[in-house]
Amino acid sequence: MAEMLRRVDFFSELDTATLSKFEKIGTILSFQDEETISLAGDPRRYIFFIAKGMAKVFYDEKNARNNILSLLGVGDFFGEIQLLNDTGRSAISLKSDGECTIITFKGKDFLKEIINDPKLSIVFLRQTTQKLSKAYMQIASLSMSTIKGRIMSCLMQFIEEKGIQVQRNSQTAILLRNRPTQQQIADMSGTSRETVNRELSSYIKDGYIEMEGTDMYLLKELPIG
Repeated sequence: MAEMLRRVDFFSELDTATLSKFEKIGTILSFQDEETISLAGDPRRYIFFIAKGMAKVFYDEKNARNNILSLLGVGDFFGEIQLLNDTGRSAISLKSDGECTIITFKGKDFLKEIINDPKLSIVFLRQTTQKLSKAYMQIASLSMSTIKGRIMSCLMQFIEEKGIQVQRNSQTAILLRNRPTQQQIADMSGTSRETVNRELSSYIKDGYIEMEGTDMYLLKELPIG
C-alpha cells in the first residue's frame, strides 16, 4: 500500500507517520479494460486515486465511448463531487481504460484525515481547483466551432498537464510521453478517429509535431483551428 500511495502526487511527499494513517484506511482495487469503477447516481461517498494505468470519465455508462469528458492517469483522483456535495451523488461515471489499479478511501475516513491536517486540506483544495480549471478549458474547447480547434485544444490539454521540456534535434521541444490514442482524442473532441488521423498527419507534415513510438514531441505552437 505504501508503495502504491507514493506513486500518487497527493501522498508522495507525506512523512511516514501521516502516510501510515492513509495506509490503514485505503483499499487497493484492480480493474480490467472497460470495467466500471464508479457509476453515476451511486450515493456512496468514496474517493479514488489512480495508482497505475488510466481511467476515463464519462456521462452515459451505456454509451461511454462517445461521451468521454476526461482521461485520468497516475496521480489523478475522482469522487470529489460525491465527497463534497449535499446529496453524495454525481452525474458522471468512471471506467477503466486498459488495466487500471486504484486506491480508494471511504469519504468520511479521507475527510477526517485531511481536515485534521490543514496542509493536506490546502493541497487537496489546490488540486481540486486545478481539475475545475481543466474542466473550464474543456468547455471552451467544445464551444469551438471547428473540429480542428477541438482536436488542437484536446492535444494542448494533455501537453500542458503532462508535457516536459526537452532538447530535440538542437531545439527546445515539449515531450508528451504515452500520448493519448487517436481514438481517445476523437472521443474527447467529438469526432472520428479518421479525422484525428488526418489532422495529426498534417501537423507532422507541417513540422508542428513528431511521433516516436507512444511519445509525441511538440516542436512549435499548434495553429489555431
